[in-house]
Amino acid sequence: MRGIEGALKVLEEAERGVFASESLRRTLRDIEPAERKLASTIVYITLRRMGLWKHLLTKFCKKSPASLSKDTLLCLIAGTAGVLDLRNFKPGVLVNALVQRVKNNMGDDSREPALVNAVLHTIMEEAPAYVERLKSSTALRDQALAFGVPGWVASCWAKEWGTMDAKRLIRISTSQTWMALRMSPGVDEEEWMRESASFSPKRSEIIDYCVRIEANPYPPDIPGYADGHVTPQTESSMLAVETLLSHWRGGYLLDMCMGRGVKAGHILSRRPDAVMEGWDMSSPRLSVAEREFERIRVAGRCKMSCGDAGTLTPAEPPSAILLDVPCSGSGTWGRHPDGKWRTTPAGAAKLEKTQKALLEHACDILAPDGIIMYCTCSVFRGENENVSGSVMSTRNDMIELPIRINNPAARKGKPYGTVLLPETPWIDGFYMVLFKKARRG
Repeated sequence: MRGIEGALKVLEEAERGVFASESLRRTLRDIEPAERKLASTIVYITLRRMGLWKHLLTKFCKKSPASLSKDTLLCLIAGTAGVLDLRNFKPGVLVNALVQRVKNNMGDDSREPALVNAVLHTIMEEAPAYVERLKSSTALRDQALAFGVPGWVASCWAKEWGTMDAKRLIRISTSQTWMALRMSPGVDEEEWMRESASFSPKRSEIIDYCVRIEANPYPPDIPGYADGHVTPQTESSMLAVETLLSHWRGGYLLDMCMGRGVKAGHILSRRPDAVMEGWDMSSPRLSVAEREFERIRVAGRCKMSCGDAGTLTPAEPPSAILLDVPCSGSGTWGRHPDGKWRTTPAGAAKLEKTQKALLEHACDILAPDGIIMYCTCSVFRGENENVSGSVMSTRNDMIELPIRINNPAARKGKPYGTVLLPETPWIDGFYMVLFKKARRG
């Protein structure tokens, strides 16, 4: 499969509600290795500013985009992103490939191939100046449109953070992201660095067993990945686990929303003494977690249960709980841009109710003197400080523990926790707060 064809397949699935990262992971297996980077790039530049591309089509396409076939519209959207944002690839080659695709789908009698060709050439010539005017505008709405943030999100951030910080969040939350890798214990780091020289890896400034690369390669192509030597994981996620482990004094540990097991695997690999239990609503995700544990050589050390984390009961009261709740993912929109076009105000409000219920349940099942790490990959205060503040206002058995992170991206939450802003390509927007349960009597 060619790169452009693969990118369109992923974008089509994303339009149907499939997570782009999952679709891309599957599709990359069928794409020629030399074209994988092109496919990934087209997918992400298209999704990152999808609202802008659709706006430009409405402005520069004389025919209503809604009247076009779905495939033609998708080609126009991806083509608009490509001719304006794609680097090191000739725009004409992309336009010709998309025109040919529409021609193959619609037939020689259709007018849509000629329309695609005309619209994309017009956008190449006229849209850059228009986009620059949006970027330089002082209006929050214009900047949100230019940088690919839904208008309601920009308004929400302005209320929560203030207009100046909201504009800054708009810019940094849609910036390019790169891959951070967690090195497994016992790996010869110097040897791995030599084997991976083509990626130009550099050691992280904040986590001593983390390396950074300025790329987003297909994980199986990374030296040592298949052997469990390295694991893709953002530095924000690693910091959350490190913070939890720095306060944990042993005992039974519960990961209430384990997902694919990245953080659980991190815990198990760093703490060979860990006795652990993990929950998730999705049996397919638990299957992925099981394979992940096998890859990093920690299989058999975590009891897994599928069900509602708000009602499940652990085998014994845990001394520590990792509660990485389902959230909007607004802190990861640079890495998972399709998420911002799925999130709605009603959906965010529903998530907050779920998050409060999960944190309440975690407090109830935690052993005395135990600790809870509540975290999200969100920069919405509704999911962060508002949730932790609301739950803690009803309890007198929980106290906040200090979190010390020596990083410019870290800010003190109001009133609880720490917020990480996506200041570098390896740090996602993140929130974490640590609570300890007092022993009664």
